[in-house]
Amino acid sequence: MALATIADVEARLGRELTTAEEAKATAWLEDASALFVNKSEQKFELGESTVRVFAKDGVVRLLQRPVIAIVSVEDVNGAAVDYTWDGFQALFNVYSNLPLKVVYEHGSATIPEAVVAVVAGMVARTLSIAPDAASGITKQTTGPFTQEYASWAVGSQVMLSPAELAVAMSYRKKQIGTASILGNKRYSRMLGDATHFGN
Repeated sequence: MALATIADVEARLGRELTTAEEAKATAWLEDASALFVNKSEQKFELGESTVRVFAKDGVVRLLQRPVIAIVSVEDVNGAAVDYTWDGFQALFNVYSNLPLKVVYEHGSATIPEAVVAVVAGMVARTLSIAPDAASGITKQTTGPFTQEYASWAVGSQVMLSPAELAVAMSYRKKQIGTASILGNKRYSRMLGDATHFGN
């Protein structure tokens, strides 16, 4: 499902789309959404995922956010495994050396505004690409004047600009940790990811 709508594209163009443009924009919204999801590693929409992982130091960190509920945690043999959910995206006190199968619900009914802006903007830009650039021309010279198009603005396909890619990457998992040395023992704790999800 697309992460933005035709109305979002029209809002950024400041006009209504023609019938032909709407047909293209509908397909491009799907393409742009898939590209953003791939780069951000987030699905954003409400859904359920089943992942196979190993606990590390008794901790399992889930990729998709925000996590809504933990459905089940089992080992490779199908036995239930005890855990403590921090209410955000990590399971603690998972003491099993076997591969785990974790089923959890995640996502949001409302797509983040920054995601909508990028996806709709990608489509709006593609619809506005100059005919020469749309045909694949990257550079042309007329007399003393030279016009050159950015590589991500050439061709009739949606692409992420460097700034848009930075937005997508900002949703990826970022671990922040603290550690201290006390005597001969090392103590550390895991903090929430510094993402736009707020945990």
